[in-house]
Amino acid sequence: MNEAAQSEEPTRRVPTGSAGLDTILHGGWLHGGTYMVTGAPGTGKTILGNQFCFSHVLAGGHAVFVTLLSESHERMMTHLRGMRFFRREVIGQSLHYVSGYATLKAEGLDGLARLLYRAVREHQATVLVVDGLLAARESADTELAFREFLHALGVHNALTGCTTLVLTHRQEDPADPQFAMVDGVLSLELQPVGLKAVRALEVMKLRGGPHLTGRHTFEINEHGFSVHPRVEALYHRQPEEAPESGHRLGFGLPWLDQMLAGGLRERSSTLLLGTPGSGKTLLGLHFLVDGAREQEPGLYFGFMETRSRLLAKAAAVGLEMQPWVGTDRLVVETRAPVETLPDALVHELLGLVERHRVRRLVIDGLEPLLQGTLAPQRMPGFLTALLNELRARGVTSLMTQQTHVLFEPRLAPNLEGAEGAVDNLVFLRYVELRSQLYRILSILKMRESDYESSLREFSISTQGIDVADTFESAESILTGQARPMDVKKKSPRRKKLDRRTPVRKRSRA
Repeated sequence: MNEAAQSEEPTRRVPTGSAGLDTILHGGWLHGGTYMVTGAPGTGKTILGNQFCFSHVLAGGHAVFVTLLSESHERMMTHLRGMRFFRREVIGQSLHYVSGYATLKAEGLDGLARLLYRAVREHQATVLVVDGLLAARESADTELAFREFLHALGVHNALTGCTTLVLTHRQEDPADPQFAMVDGVLSLELQPVGLKAVRALEVMKLRGGPHLTGRHTFEINEHGFSVHPRVEALYHRQPEEAPESGHRLGFGLPWLDQMLAGGLRERSSTLLLGTPGSGKTLLGLHFLVDGAREQEPGLYFGFMETRSRLLAKAAAVGLEMQPWVGTDRLVVETRAPVETLPDALVHELLGLVERHRVRRLVIDGLEPLLQGTLAPQRMPGFLTALLNELRARGVTSLMTQQTHVLFEPRLAPNLEGAEGAVDNLVFLRYVELRSQLYRILSILKMRESDYESSLREFSISTQGIDVADTFESAESILTGQARPMDVKKKSPRRKKLDRRTPVRKRSRA
């Protein structure tokens, strides 16, 4: 085979056992490479190494796990039994555990090298994990001897086709010469964020192939080492624009759909911005129920309500969700907004979108999704990447965001950048007038679409959502502030919207 043909052959990858880490590494470790995993005690190195071994043997390979620590293998097995990847039956068959502690102590690096080569040969290992490399480094006579040991191990295992992980404590100096002896370096960290501790990893070096750069969060749970690639690194490309179909997705509320020139544009993103209790969730539920009627599968993904309370809230205003929930038309998923990882939530959300072929999506509560462990500078890029991916998957999304100022005219969202990232912005607020509170709805923007820009009062009752003409006092409507009123004037009169009345429309590019 000539050199040109060889260069066209795809590089063989060895899966790591963690789907998220495979995504970051574009498929896994390079076949026959030697990789160093660094991190302080408790960051997850040993779990990652064991998960790699178990997944590899379950796929038909052979693995050897060598410990250079004083901890017994039985004690390590006790910690691993709660992980879903653990399979007791493969141990001693295709997965072998070897202790190198006594050999290293008695014979030094040369004796350890002979032990490793023999273990790979005798067990026909295609994966080798060496846990506790720091012990080997401390036993070396010189730094040069330790680097030569690493280099020889890499050369030997590359020739035998054995992919190798060496696990060691975190090294503060990224220019440490030992890093030059391996094909890649994966750094694990446990970072304090407020009162929480967040696990993060970064591929510091990877020869022979591309990878997702930067830091990514991960968890240690019943699934083992679960990695959540950074959303903006994974979905950074602009989606291909689909031809405009002209199809509009309505709310099933004639007055609102009329203001929206028939409904939301297909594949667009909309933010319902409003004060607590202003009706954001109910409008989102109307959007999903209308989609269920139109045979457009919908997903509610929220943090504010439990499933039962959500259904009860809808039924209280005459919106029957129960017939649709549990069918392929409407899926309801709720999560407690505590100890969440934004990237993990997005990957879960996209999985639900794919599984249920969702066309209408409501994310009820943008704050729990974007806040917590998400740095403020990440928010615009994070949200843009999410919306781009939803658009690429043919989803029309509706999100709610809470403002904290009830009556002042200025907008005061606590998530900067969200308003600019979406296509459409609908503002819900309260207005205080004659010692009463009224709800007001207005459309602040709709990209590439006509819309009605006037303010509209709406009410929520057991009869559903109703609308009236604008208030008597234009100043009160525009400012949202109370002012002295002439007591001789009549109170505002509520009446139904006459759908025959022409709508003044406004176009925004």
